[in-house]
Amino acid sequence: ETETETETETEAEGYLADEHPSRSGEDPGSQGSGQRTRMRQTPSDSEESDPQNRRPSPGAPSTRQGSGRVLSPVSAGVRRRTRVDPHENFENLQETSKWFPDAYKAPNPGEESKEVLDTRKRREFWIRTRLTFAMFLSFLFLIASGQFFVMLLVIAIKVGMFREVLALKRNREKDTRIPLFRSLNWYFFVVCIYFTYGMILQHRISVVHLEMGYVGILTDHHLFKSFILWVIGFMAFILCLEKGSYKYQFTQFSWTHMTLLMVVVSASCMINNMYGGMVWFYLPVCLVIWNDVYAYVFGRFYGKTPLIKLSPKKTWEGFLGAFLTTVVFGWWGGYLLSFFPNMICAQEELTITPFPQMNCVPDPIFVPSVPFKVPAWLRALSLLIPREEVHLGETALIMPWMLHVTGLSIFCGIVAPFGGFFASGFKRAFKIKDFGDLIPGHGGITDRMDCQIIMSVFVAVYRATFITGLKRVTVARILSQVDRLSATDQLELLARLQAAIGSPS
Repeated sequence: ETETETETETEAEGYLADEHPSRSGEDPGSQGSGQRTRMRQTPSDSEESDPQNRRPSPGAPSTRQGSGRVLSPVSAGVRRRTRVDPHENFENLQETSKWFPDAYKAPNPGEESKEVLDTRKRREFWIRTRLTFAMFLSFLFLIASGQFFVMLLVIAIKVGMFREVLALKRNREKDTRIPLFRSLNWYFFVVCIYFTYGMILQHRISVVHLEMGYVGILTDHHLFKSFILWVIGFMAFILCLEKGSYKYQFTQFSWTHMTLLMVVVSASCMINNMYGGMVWFYLPVCLVIWNDVYAYVFGRFYGKTPLIKLSPKKTWEGFLGAFLTTVVFGWWGGYLLSFFPNMICAQEELTITPFPQMNCVPDPIFVPSVPFKVPAWLRALSLLIPREEVHLGETALIMPWMLHVTGLSIFCGIVAPFGGFFASGFKRAFKIKDFGDLIPGHGGITDRMDCQIIMSVFVAVYRATFITGLKRVTVARILSQVDRLSATDQLELLARLQAAIGSPS
């Protein structure tokens, strides 16, 4: 007994459509009884090609056997079965897959081949490498130019960071409807820069004020002026409130001030470190860059154990390898930089002269004074060098600076990477890949400064605690106080100084 069986099944390779005739035009009865042929034709195509071979309507009578299968009311024939490739008939597969409705994915016509992907990755790698070297050489040029020009670079970086972070919560349609709203955000940024930088550079600017009186416009009553400027912006914000946008405007007001706290405070720490000696700015920046690069290198070649869920590509092997190499690099870099006066000398006066020649009495931390017992293996290693002056004895004196470098390197290797993890979680919260696209291959400015923020704050706190203290007296600080004296008091101070200097010791 032969009969045509109507059934539709789902398999890993495709689905079964027994009632559809083949596209090759073969007669269903031309094959032997019981034989099945995989078919590719959809039900709609079948109905158009053979009006008699149609799926029975829901109300139409059907023939049922004991097996429970539905038999189509067509002429006797053999059961035919066609295997369908999922990528060739995705829509039918998706409709007929009962147990795994999302198991089949539509083919991506624009999917790139392995060769194209490799070529694109190589191109991006070389673009990123060239830009890295270009940025580093430009950074070295600015470092040699002096503190003032590096300060301008820091301000430019913070402007880019403020713009990128502010854009995460921006609604352009509402911004255009609210007058002066976007301008107010940048007004608060300028006021915050004036306040924080003025607090740091006030005593240095006061020294210049002794020679140029108009500079006092910026320094006199600095705290009061800063507050009045902020109050003006606060009043303008209240006057700009628009009905229907209250929640958005107050959200933006809070977002702006939180961004200023993160961006400008870290910038003020960088400036404070830099004027205390360029080495306190330059070495931490290099440590972070070194740690970031070698975390990638060790993770790329040896990484197997995941480190944190926020960054699936970060591994324990990369983390530990970067930590060890960062400490070694810190010792080498810190020792080398201690021989350059432009690195270790603090700039007590604000000057805009490029490439200054700085000479100073080295701070005691840069003078070898801490006894150190040299291990036997290190003494043997020094004997391999033909120059006798580098041969080590049983004891040696090291600079206290090297102990401080060790602390900075350990913090950079362990804690600074968590600044990057924080940025990764921040971007995941806003469902973005990068904060911006200003730097090809690197993302935005904030993507490159995530670890630098926490490192600069740590260096500022470390210096204030263990190096400068809270009450360090310098000539610049004394002169900043002299400028506030009345003319009579200044003459009295001058007379006393002349008497003290001229009197016999």
